[in-house]
Amino acid sequence: MIGPMTYRRTLFVLSFVLTMTVRAQVLVDSIPYPAISQGFWGIHVNADTIFLGDDFSGNIYFSDHAGNILGQQPTGFGFDHGLVRRAGSYLIAQDYTTNGAHLYEVDLGGTLMNTWTFPDVIGGHSSGIGDLCADGNAVWYTMYYPDFDVDPYAYAYKWIPGDPTAIDTVPMHGEQPYGIALKGDTLFYVTDNLNGDQERIYAYDLTNEQDLGWIELPDTPIDNDQRPQGMFYDGEFLYLIANRQGGSAFAYQTVFIYAFDTNVGFAEAAAKHDLLVYPNPARDHITVELPFDRSNASVDVRVLGATGQEVWSGRTANGRRIIDVAGWSAGRYTIKASTGEHQFTRSFVVEH
Repeated sequence: MIGPMTYRRTLFVLSFVLTMTVRAQVLVDSIPYPAISQGFWGIHVNADTIFLGDDFSGNIYFSDHAGNILGQQPTGFGFDHGLVRRAGSYLIAQDYTTNGAHLYEVDLGGTLMNTWTFPDVIGGHSSGIGDLCADGNAVWYTMYYPDFDVDPYAYAYKWIPGDPTAIDTVPMHGEQPYGIALKGDTLFYVTDNLNGDQERIYAYDLTNEQDLGWIELPDTPIDNDQRPQGMFYDGEFLYLIANRQGGSAFAYQTVFIYAFDTNVGFAEAAAKHDLLVYPNPARDHITVELPFDRSNASVDVRVLGATGQEVWSGRTANGRRIIDVAGWSAGRYTIKASTGEHQFTRSFVVEH
């Protein structure tokens, strides 16, 4: 056990506003951990304790809801890529393992009880586990490897530990999904910044098998580098482990607490007909995206230079395309996209 370290959290409310649409998702609080730079990954929350799995030491830290570290429990492992707390045990996901990661169950004192290998999935072994959440006697887990170059870029799986195969699969946006949480029939997951992906919390309707939308993390418009990791839904709020807001330098970990109402306008779902181009300005590449409309399987895209000359043309895959701009001249460019029914135009800048 370690002595308590006291850090008071700062209460703030951040509502997200989309043009013509008020979002119903609110960041209601945050709990800073200034002494922790990047170790916490798995998370479980109950009424008086936040359980935090350390991906460096493998220990499980205990914190109160004011951010005071109360102690820690060694597990015998040196990783934690997902944490589920059961009545008398913990489930802990292994970090990246080429031939398939393992799920371990330890009792509340850290003694090993069970070991399972995650099943083979689309693309091969379950090598890179992003996070875990419980669903009855099953678990949902995100996969950051294998990932893919076209949409869907990654998947989440539902699996009963010990079974030879997964029992459900959900396609995901972004090549590096980490945290995952379940609220009724809504599955939340968060994506890290990889190959220009925006750091976002996405929502997926399991019953109707459709995307509900997304929200940006607090720092996405600033430097898109909060390193989001584990998530947990406690029946009222969604908890996310990420670096503190305000740029990546001297970052420490923070638990962000969100209130979500999936019955009213979730995040960017209302923007499904908008053409997105990011990052802007760009240096190495841009991502062109028509989000959450899987009917946009093949969209014509043209890029025009400042004088109107065509410098690139191609088609998207399921409404998304990454374009290499590293060799382009610095300056302003215009993207024109056509679905046949809709025409879109956006400008962006290349800087070197």
